[in-house]
Amino acid sequence: MIFLHIDNDAQARVHRVASEAGGDVLGCDLKAAGQLDPDIIAKGIAGAADPKMIVVLNAKANNRDARRAFEGLRRIAKFRGLDVHIAGDRSVEHVADQIVQSDADLTLDAPGSSVGEQITKLVKSETMTPLERAEMDIPTVDEAMAATGCSRNAAKQQIDWMKAQSVWANNLYQVNVEYLPNSQAHVIIRRLDRQPVHNWSHFQEIKNQVLGKECEAVEIYPRESALVDAKDHYHLWGFRTPEGTFNLGFKDRDVAADKE
Repeated sequence: MIFLHIDNDAQARVHRVASEAGGDVLGCDLKAAGQLDPDIIAKGIAGAADPKMIVVLNAKANNRDARRAFEGLRRIAKFRGLDVHIAGDRSVEHVADQIVQSDADLTLDAPGSSVGEQITKLVKSETMTPLERAEMDIPTVDEAMAATGCSRNAAKQQIDWMKAQSVWANNLYQVNVEYLPNSQAHVIIRRLDRQPVHNWSHFQEIKNQVLGKECEAVEIYPRESALVDAKDHYHLWGFRTPEGTFNLGFKDRDVAADKE
C-alpha cells in the first residue's frame, strides 16, 4: 500500500496515516511539479512491499493541477492494476468527483473518515449486476514506459493491444475481451476490489454476456513453465460463435433450478 501526498502541506498527516496502516509514503509537490510524475510513482510502486493500492492524501491543491494529477494517476493505476483512494478536504472533492464517478478504480473517501474507513473495499455487495460497455483509460507511451520500465516499442505494443479490446464492467467486475482469429476470444476477468475470486456462476454469466449463451469457453490450469500469476486476473478462452467447440464437458443440460 502506498500513501501519496501531492502537496507538502499534507506531509504530517500522510506520515501519521501511513504509520497507522503500515504503508509506504511517497511525496510529490504538486505546486512544483504541476502534475504527478510517473517516474516518482513507478519507483515507489517498484519499492513497495504490497503495491495493491495507492491512497492519495491531499491538504489543498490548485484545481487545474489537481485534475491533471488525478487523471495521470488514474491511467497509471489502471495500467498497473492498482486501486486508488483519494482522501482530502472539500477543495479536492469537487475536483475529483467527476473523475471518480467515471472510474471504479478510484474512490473518493469522505473527509474526516477514519483510516479504516478510508481503505474499505470498493465492492459492497456480492450480487452481480448486468455488465455494461465501459471505456478503459489508456496511458500515454511515456506513462507506460515509466510505470513498467519497458522500452518505447514495447510500451506502444502494449497500448495497441489494450486499444483493440472491448471493455465491460458492473458492480463487481471489469471484463476485457481480446478478439482472436477464427472467431475465438480471450476474456480477462478481475474484481474491482482486486480480491481473489472464483465464483463459477459469475464466470458463467460473464461468458454468456460477452460471448453468448450458446458459446463455449474454458479456463486453463497451465503447465508451471507457462504459469502467469502476477495479478488476481482470471482468463477464459472461448468462441464467439455457437459453432465453435472444444469437444469437452457434458453434452446435455442438468440444472437443479430447472427442476424446482
